[in-house]
Amino acid sequence: MKNMYLKFGFTLAEVLITLGIIGIVAAITIPGLINTNKAHKLHAQFLKTFSTLQQAFKLMENDDISMDPNTYGRREFCDNILSKYLTGATICGNSNSAPCYKINGGKPYKTLSGKNISTIYLDDGQVLLKDGTLLMCESSGHAWETWISADINGYNTPPNIWGYDLFTFHFVDGELRTMGDLKTQYQAEKDSLCDLNGKSALNGITCALKAKNDPEYFKRIVKMH
Repeated sequence: MKNMYLKFGFTLAEVLITLGIIGIVAAITIPGLINTNKAHKLHAQFLKTFSTLQQAFKLMENDDISMDPNTYGRREFCDNILSKYLTGATICGNSNSAPCYKINGGKPYKTLSGKNISTIYLDDGQVLLKDGTLLMCESSGHAWETWISADINGYNTPPNIWGYDLFTFHFVDGELRTMGDLKTQYQAEKDSLCDLNGKSALNGITCALKAKNDPEYFKRIVKMH
């Protein structure tokens, strides 16, 4: 009499082939999913930071605070004025350690093409937001040179690159604008100063404009780095 209980199963070879296929599919799809998630997170952080800064400037305007950059000294605007309109903000002052940026001797920020960013663009005050965002000001007392550069994921989180997680805004005509936008200092160079193949010492400074206007920007920049 034949055995009525037949056993069905996979051979070892079939199991190994299946696992191999699963591994190949995972190797193809998982990096893409990781990059997509990273891009979405950076985009959200960028929009949040820009919105937070715009709200702070609006509150300053409502309080009849001077919106003329020439009113303030080099560090006064960032440390003494702007910081008061950012909930839970910490003034870094002369701090020489992370999460603030150590201007002299710290690991430098990089341009989009890999050069060190000169500290002269980041040395007029630092404000740390409670979500870890680090704001660095350049405020020489001239309207054409009042910038806020925001490290949207904090100094402790790499790669600390202009156009990737560091973005610069220009305070001009009483309004905060993404660098490269109309009336900002580098309006004419908005494309050449956000170019992966560019060699300028300021390459990446106008990427805030693209990050604001192009919903696919972060997907491309994450993929290319």
